[in-house]
Amino acid sequence: MQITNAEWQVMKIALTKDVVTSKEVVTSLKDKFAWTASTIKTLLGRLVDKNCLSTEKVGNKYYYSPILTEDESIHQTAAEVSEKTCAMKMSNVINDLLLKNDFTDEDLDNIEAMINEKRSYTVEHVKCTCV
Repeated sequence: MQITNAEWQVMKIALTKDVVTSKEVVTSLKDKFAWTASTIKTLLGRLVDKNCLSTEKVGNKYYYSPILTEDESIHQTAAEVSEKTCAMKMSNVINDLLLKNDFTDEDLDNIEAMINEKRSYTVEHVKCTCV
């Protein structure tokens, strides 16, 4: 399932709040991206159609809840990056993520532990996956 960048903005709000109204999503995103309420409601509808969000109408309000979990969304994003990046350049992506994001000491300890674990099954040369 492909989720557009715009849809991801909506998903991030739904994942953070767990249950959200369309009005809350509109309030959160309309100024940040200069989107209309109609555009945001279209994005919500697409995410429902893609089985990423569930919806429930109570009175005149629609409530949205994530079906796609945060862990699933992280794995999906990582898979998309892997598909779009040559295996020989994957370390550049990881370096860029490390440089451009904030991490706690605990985060970095976890990353370091994963790197140390990965060292037990490294390859001598990473093969290009582009062709």
